[in-house]
Amino acid sequence: MALAHLPVAMCVFPYHQRSSVVRCQRGFTLIEVMIAVAIVGILAMVAVPNYLQWNARYQLKQGTTELAGSLTLARMAAMNRNLAVTVTLALASGRVTVDFGGALAPIVLPQAIVGFTGGPTVQFTRQGLSGSTANVPLTLVSQQGTVYSLVVTPSGKVNWCAHATCP
Repeated sequence: MALAHLPVAMCVFPYHQRSSVVRCQRGFTLIEVMIAVAIVGILAMVAVPNYLQWNARYQLKQGTTELAGSLTLARMAAMNRNLAVTVTLALASGRVTVDFGGALAPIVLPQAIVGFTGGPTVQFTRQGLSGSTANVPLTLVSQQGTVYSLVVTPSGKVNWCAHATCP
């Protein structure tokens, strides 16, 4: 016989001469609440490390796309203003900062990005070309050691990828 459809309740039948009222007490027992809390705790122990890794990758991706967009904007500023723009990356107080030589406002990349390699300068000519005859690679490194890359081609185009090196 299936008991799933029956409500669980504890009823007390007081035997008073004047009334025959039935009082039912509904709720959870302490054991049930403790089991639910233990299950939630176990799930949290499994989920929190995955969330922290996801958040670090998200911040690295956000910083990489922000840097790629800012480099593209610096290239357009060089073409529109008819002047060379030099972009400089620096590491100050554990944060990566990007300076555009006055063409754009400087930016600070997200806190999860703790280092970079390559560069540290990228130059765009008046025509929007890279100041280099070869690809200029830049890599950003997160706290967990994950690496995303950017490449500025000689034509000035900026590409990024979620690998240590871009093709």
